[in-house]
Amino acid sequence: MRYKGIAGALVLLTLLLPISAVAETIFWLDTPADGATVFGLVEVNGFVVDDGEQCGPQWTWHSCQWDDALVSKIDLYVDDEFVSTADMNQPRYDIIQAYPWYAGTPYARPGFTTSFDSEGYSDGVHTLFMRVTFSDSSTEDYGLRSVTINNDLNQAPLGEIELPGSLQPMNGVFPVTGWALDDEAIAYVEIMVDGLAMGNAVTGVHRPDVGNRFPSDPDAEFSGFVRMLNTTALNNGIHVLAVRVVDNEGASRVIGRRFVQTFNTGSNLPPFGQINWPIDNHVMYADGCEDAEDGTLPPWSGEVLDDPDNAEMVIGWALDVGSRTDMGGVAYVQLLLDGNIIADTNEGSFYWDEVEWDFNYYGHPRMDIHNLYVDVPNSKHSGFSFLLDVNYLILARGYSQGLHLFKVRAGDRENNVTDIAQLPVIFDCNDDADDPAWGDIWTPEHMELVGGVVEVTGFAIDTRSLDQVEIWVDGVYIGDAEYPITTPDLRDLYPWLPISFSRDAGFRYELDTVAADLADGEHYLVVWTHDNRDGRTIIGQRTFVLDNQSP
Repeated sequence: MRYKGIAGALVLLTLLLPISAVAETIFWLDTPADGATVFGLVEVNGFVVDDGEQCGPQWTWHSCQWDDALVSKIDLYVDDEFVSTADMNQPRYDIIQAYPWYAGTPYARPGFTTSFDSEGYSDGVHTLFMRVTFSDSSTEDYGLRSVTINNDLNQAPLGEIELPGSLQPMNGVFPVTGWALDDEAIAYVEIMVDGLAMGNAVTGVHRPDVGNRFPSDPDAEFSGFVRMLNTTALNNGIHVLAVRVVDNEGASRVIGRRFVQTFNTGSNLPPFGQINWPIDNHVMYADGCEDAEDGTLPPWSGEVLDDPDNAEMVIGWALDVGSRTDMGGVAYVQLLLDGNIIADTNEGSFYWDEVEWDFNYYGHPRMDIHNLYVDVPNSKHSGFSFLLDVNYLILARGYSQGLHLFKVRAGDRENNVTDIAQLPVIFDCNDDADDPAWGDIWTPEHMELVGGVVEVTGFAIDTRSLDQVEIWVDGVYIGDAEYPITTPDLRDLYPWLPISFSRDAGFRYELDTVAADLADGEHYLVVWTHDNRDGRTIIGQRTFVLDNQSP
């Protein structure tokens, strides 16, 4: 039998006497309060600590092997019906300090949190409690509450500021991050400094931790926000930063305020940026290391490569705020291989008809970067791109097969130069090598209930030409999808890609489940690609549920 609480006298005794083998549990539900009126997304949180099987007097506890799974699960019940499993292991430093004699509490995270949506319940009085499951599979119910639901009330947005911290020093471009939720959709998240609006944050950032915290809200998993704040536009010193969230019904709330301090010294701030492609340890194939061009052309030559299979792209973005906003700006971008400059945007760009794009070039449109860095000069055109011939690098420049290091260096208009990004790559001479395609299935969704004719859609991208996009169900080839088709929305997913890749990369297939003689129930969908070098790649797979019998 487990105790639902612990008295002060018992606490005193446990400090003075050897600990018995009987476990003691302390539980508390912080919110909601008993008798509270609730609406919208109702947070349910608290803490639980359990001392488990103790192994001697208190002065020997430092040598004990504590069981970290004394409390294994905490479930929320409303009106005696299961609602959700709480997200455990939340930090509660106040509880650790209050109960230092409990097993493992110097390292424990005793908090828990979950929620429920009041709109799923009628107005009036309802009961809730938490069912705690212990490591021995026993259970105990705690925290019985009565609450009154009033769905006529509009919930103001809720959320948190995570960066910057209180009195955190900031300079240059600094991220303002956090999360925001509402029972209605979020309209916008506004960043304010000293009461003045500085612009809206980018929303929809993936936050699985918040999704665990609010399992009843499907928007919670993508509730994060970020705004890259250009602090060079602020005077040095202390400022008040606030975040205001507005929902689609017009309700608003300032979800947090804090003092911050800026310290831009007037010296030139360095450029910054990122490499989007390739990824770390990407293999760059040299197609057998046969003669590259005539052995004399540099990788940034304005002439079109004879064999596009030898071409490899390096793509990313670079920005600079300078010492003042009006003086900032990237002047040039260089690509370094093992410390040697092999490409420079100052050397002049060239246009490659094969992909309809400029290379050895700085100034590609990057609206995704502009949305993050609205205040930074030239953020709308911050993309760079380089094109390399790996055969040339191996044969004419003497680079070996194996591991190499790319660096991207940017110089600004105030003559400040810095390495903004780096990544390892691998050179390989392989006649049969082929880069895999990448892509995704858009429809049907995983475990979606479908019937009749199902539209299978998605996208597939390959640096080589794709010949086929194949549809397979339950290990059986069904047919070839229509490919390529125009996909203008793909630019939002991969804005750094050359237009020729992202514009015409979609596929579509109408799967007639009746003609294919598919039985009702679960089926396994796989999409394969086949390129012009006989390379095959799975670019998506998922399960769908078929029901052709229901009306």
